[in-house]
Order: sequence, then structure tokens, then C-alpha cells
Amino acid sequence: MRLPSNPACVLVQMSAKTLLDVPAYRRMSRQQFGDLAMSRIASVPQSVTALLDEVPAQAAECVQVQLVHTGSLILEQDDRQTSVPAGGIVVYDVSRPFEFVYPEEFRTTIVQLPASATGASSGLIAGLTTSGVTRHSAAGAVLSGLLRGADAQSGDLGENSRTALSRAIVDAVRMLTREYAGEVGTLDSARACLAEAARTVVRRQLGDPGLSALAIAQQLHVSVRTLHAAFEDERETLGQTVRRLRIDRARHLLETTTLPVRRIAESIGYLDVTHFIRTFKTGEGVTPAQWRRRRVGAAEESGGAGVGQIPAGRRGAPPVSDGARS
Repeated sequence: MRLPSNPACVLVQMSAKTLLDVPAYRRMSRQQFGDLAMSRIASVPQSVTALLDEVPAQAAECVQVQLVHTGSLILEQDDRQTSVPAGGIVVYDVSRPFEFVYPEEFRTTIVQLPASATGASSGLIAGLTTSGVTRHSAAGAVLSGLLRGADAQSGDLGENSRTALSRAIVDAVRMLTREYAGEVGTLDSARACLAEAARTVVRRQLGDPGLSALAIAQQLHVSVRTLHAAFEDERETLGQTVRRLRIDRARHLLETTTLPVRRIAESIGYLDVTHFIRTFKTGEGVTPAQWRRRRVGAAEESGGAGVGQIPAGRRGAPPVSDGARS
């Protein structure tokens, strides 16, 4: 049995039955994130059964990741039960029959992604589901932080941030399966996942002048020290990552818009335009205005239409300055 290949189809058809004689309600929203999709649900105590007979046979196989914000979940699959408390997370294969039981009022976030994206076999996913590792592992903690962030800010994300978030969640699930299979150590797994999660936060909050290591750490529910340690094996420190991504965004805006330099500086989190110009010049060798004029001139000489059709320029990362601690 296979599931819908359309990422917007977060859930297969389900049959729900309330467990208590109470006023019923069900609040649900769905949203696509790059190659995956997310559903947020809040409702009364109930049991929910998957109706897999209604799934098109040609649809792609998928897995789901469920984070229980409040209440609890009992997942029944393959004659086994997996209990997930509030704050817990579980990964499961949705190509096989399954049932949810929510014993009390609950709020949950469910993300669906193609099974092929996990790099894991259905047998590995089945073992992962019942092991409880998703609630206790280092990679599971990072995945939980990503889903909490997605739940809180999904309505405010731009397309680039949504794509970045999708990649980070998929990477965390892949790392979780590798960790469970014993292919990576938990420390390496935690650091790699946490670094990618931090980059996701940075991408979606580049315009926040208050973006800092402390702010990022708080969103990911880790200490600042742990956050910086995650970048010890990366090519860049956290501070270098923040500056590179901001300058990358600035170059894109200089190429594709006619926004004044001050507006561009503000849009990527620089309240002091002089500081932005100095940082940009340190990395590029010219001021933003000079860089834009050169790019426009190059486009005109090559027969382009001006801003928006300028060939990509030098992509060197600027050296460390202030901003997030490096």
C-alpha cells in the first residue's frame, strides 16, 4: 500500500471517534514545506484509524514524524503500542495500517516526507518506531526543536526559509535513522543536526537585528555553549555563518532589486548602514553601491536587461566581525 505523492496531502483518510462525551472540536491546518508537508491538529480525546484502502496504488511511500505538544499519544502498529508523552516525538511508516489513540485533549504537529528521503528501509523505520529512541536521542532532540519552531512560525516563513526548514527536518530524520542503525555516534549526530537546525533559524530570521547566539540557542532549547560546540566540526563558525548568509542575501537584493542600500541593510538585520557597508566592503573589496554598479554595467555589456539578469558574482565568505559569536 502506498501513500499520496503530493506533499500537500499530509494525512491519509482517517476515521475518528471521540472517547468522551464532551463538546467536540477539531482545529487543523495544513501547509507545504519544500519536499514535505505539515499538519497541526488540536482536538478532544479520540481514536483515529488510517483508511489505507483509499490510498492510490501509484502514490509514493511516506513516513510521518509526530510531535505531541500537549496531551499524549498511543500509536498502534504491527500489533505493538508506542506511547508518546507530551513533548515526545515518534517516526512511523504510514504504508502499513496504524491507529492513533489520544486519551486526553491534545495538540500535535505531524510532518510527512517521502520514505526515500530518509534513506532507511521500512524495517528500520519499524524498529525506530517502537524503540523510543526518537524521544531520547540527540538527533531526536534536534528534530523536536525544529518541529516546535515550524509550528510556531510557519505562517511567517518566506519561500527560501520554508525550503531551508524542509531540508533541515529531512536531514534530522536521516541522522536519526543513521544514529539508530549505529552508523554515527550520538555526539556527531547531535552536532551535525544542531548546526543545520541553527542555520535554518538564521535563514528565516536574517532580518532580525536581535539575532544572536543566545536567541538561536533559546529557540533550539540548548545552551549557548552547546550551540557553539555544534560548529566545531563545521566549515564555518556560527558568527561566520550569520555574516555569510546576510551578505549572500544582500548580493541577491543588489542584483535583483533597485532598493536603496539602507533598505537592504535593514532587511538583513543591520540597523547601522555604515556597519553594513564596512562589513560588505571587507568581504567584497568594494562598497555595496560600487558592487551594484559593476554588476549592472557587466549585464548591460553582455546584452542583459539590467538588474535581475546579472551573472552571479564572487561568493567568498566575509571574515569574522561582530554579530553572533564566532
